[in-house]
Amino acid sequence: MSALRKAQIQYDNLLPPPVSEDDLAEIQWLEANAENLIRGSVVSWGIRADRGEVSQADLYKAVQDHVNQRQIDGEDKKDALGQLVIAALGYSTSSLMMDMAIYLLGSKTALKDIALELLKPHAAKAVAFQEEQDRLEQRCGF
Repeated sequence: MSALRKAQIQYDNLLPPPVSEDDLAEIQWLEANAENLIRGSVVSWGIRADRGEVSQADLYKAVQDHVNQRQIDGEDKKDALGQLVIAALGYSTSSLMMDMAIYLLGSKTALKDIALELLKPHAAKAVAFQEEQDRLEQRCGF
């Protein structure tokens, strides 16, 4: 077997780096709360001075900024924003609305990606807060 073939086999069998439990908890928090945010919930964590949240207003602004930037970059070659507004007023089919919204965002996953980006800076703190709450509940017997 050639050295190149051996190297290819070794490369093909590489495993991804291990994921720590902390990283896994953050990933799970991000996934769950990105979906909650998209569905209209406010995502919050902490208490009093350590309290934080990401609201629908934050998501709306981030989506608007994303769509505006795509238009500035010349990505809206179909005048999709105009089509979307007209469709939302009831002058077109709802499938056109979805198609134009996805086109403006750039992909079907862009909305979730935007929600994840809004939440990422807060994941470690939110998970640490939840773990502390869980420990307190166990101690108190809840």
